Amino acid sequence: MAKKKSKSKLPLWTKILLSVVVLFALVIAVYENQKYFRRAYRYFSAKYIKTEWKKTDFPDKYTLHGIDVSHYQDEINWKLLKAINTYGDTIDFRFVIIKATEGLLIEDKRFDEYWEDVKTENITRGAYHYFLPDRSPKIQASNYINSVKLLKGDLPPIIDIEETKGKKKKDIVKNLKEFISVLEKTYGVRPIIYSNITFIEDYLMDDFANYPFWIAHYYQKELKVENDLTWVMWQHSDKADLLGVKGQVDANVFNGNEKEFKQLLVK
Repeated sequence: MAKKKSKSKLPLWTKILLSVVVLFALVIAVYENQKYFRRAYRYFSAKYIKTEWKKTDFPDKYTLHGIDVSHYQDEINWKLLKAINTYGDTIDFRFVIIKATEGLLIEDKRFDEYWEDVKTENITRGAYHYFLPDRSPKIQASNYINSVKLLKGDLPPIIDIEETKGKKKKDIVKNLKEFISVLEKTYGVRPIIYSNITFIEDYLMDDFANYPFWIAHYYQKELKVENDLTWVMWQHSDKADLLGVKGQVDANVFNGNEKEFKQLLVK
């Protein structure tokens, strides 16, 4: 007589618990390795890659171009970063600035992936923190420092400040100075400050004139600022059309030549 198969002696609640644990482990594994899944997707699928791209208006007389990105750009093929200007000339991109952190605790969900990928493609990279004037400068600095490990050849730390959050100018200046002080001691370089031209003139120019600025001022043929304001980059468009990027993206130029660009980088 054939032996009967023994039934599992585990109670139903134990089976359910084990199933939940296994499912949870699988979800964690997928989440932890999501950047590798995305890379595989990019390798095997070309659906998001543009085969036709519109001409974009780039300011004249600048030779070093870059873009800035965050998780909003979703999939990016770094090997294909090119654009066409209104004259039909191809624009190559030399640097990419990536959102790293925001406020006290937030790290952009694509930062680690983009940070590694850009380095692999030998594109000069930079990382910025979205600064909130109504939050602790020291904790915000720790957030950035814990996420961003700058290497030789990277751009200096970059601070994006464009909201008052209800704070008066003196408080904004005080908190920003405290934040900058921590970054300077940690990285040994002077950070770059990003904002739009109006915010700079109203809140920053008087107290941070000795810092390099990255200025947002769109759809202009040329960037005109006060004589004593030092700017190194100009975000001239938020609607640039690039090969290898879904949708439109912010476009920037560097204010100088190749030698001056290298002098700006972390030594």
